[in-house]
Amino acid sequence: MANELAVERVKEIKPMRDDLPDDFFITCGSFEDRFLGVPKIIRNDLFRDFVIFKFEEINERREKLIKEMEDILFLCNSDDTYHKIHCTHGKSMEAVIKFNQFLQTINMHERKLFITIDMSTFTKDLLINLIMYLINFTSMKKLRLLYTIPKRYASAGEGWLSSGIKSIHIPPLSWNAWSPVKDNLLIVILGFEEIRAWSLIERFSTDRCWLFTTNPGSKAKWNNYCGEYNKRLINKKLPIGNIPALNPFDIAKTLSTFITNESFQKYNIFLCPLGTKPQVVGILYLITMKSLPLNLLTTTAISHNIPYYSSGIEDTFEFYFPLRGDRND
Repeated sequence: MANELAVERVKEIKPMRDDLPDDFFITCGSFEDRFLGVPKIIRNDLFRDFVIFKFEEINERREKLIKEMEDILFLCNSDDTYHKIHCTHGKSMEAVIKFNQFLQTINMHERKLFITIDMSTFTKDLLINLIMYLINFTSMKKLRLLYTIPKRYASAGEGWLSSGIKSIHIPPLSWNAWSPVKDNLLIVILGFEEIRAWSLIERFSTDRCWLFTTNPGSKAKWNNYCGEYNKRLINKKLPIGNIPALNPFDIAKTLSTFITNESFQKYNIFLCPLGTKPQVVGILYLITMKSLPLNLLTTTAISHNIPYYSSGIEDTFEFYFPLRGDRND
């Protein structure tokens, strides 16, 4: 399992099978430049069907980048293989249900699927719900995940990345356990959005709260970014440890050293990953493969600092999510 979750930097995205395209390539439209990172290095014969989750809220920058992606991949004349799933922030399960209905209409929900997800610009809520749906309700042979990092994020001095939280969600497929006789423990993995973290802690009723900082970062120059972005929060409440940004297996291993059997006996554990998408993958590995009864939390921001949130495109990383059937291969 460790080998499958290990991160590999890639320069070209090829089909998982030499002689056949992947059944689905799935992405999520975004205003971030890195949304185009994977489309620019996809081989022409990568996918049979292309699926994009497209948020309905108006955003000119996002629409422009989606049009560029369509031109790069020649999707404009691919009505039979190019599928758009419309969704709303904070209601991602509705989008996953639409995707399920789509799979049923084309009789693909029971096939042994090879699926590639470019998770770079998914919201965490949508990513969690989609992966948990695929694991629990489809027959997958392989699930490949891709992740592109930007050249830079706005520095702490250039302003916030997002402002507050509009709502807090418990993704339904990641609800695991709650007991009225246990205390509630909130675990927050900090990223670069201090106001979002602070708002969550103030609004979520809990008996104890653990903070983790993201370190090391996705690249060395970002190792201290999390501490800088969350300086005021950290001054008020010290983190109990660091969680790496990039390698899901290391992320899962690190979390396991803090979240022990004793923790589960004492607490109902709610975990909110506000850092990177690979951190989400590491947590889902603990839930699906290690059967840890973690309850995930996600948040919807009030607004994003779109002009300065991130810029540029840098490295793309690839890894495979272990599936339950892999144990018997």
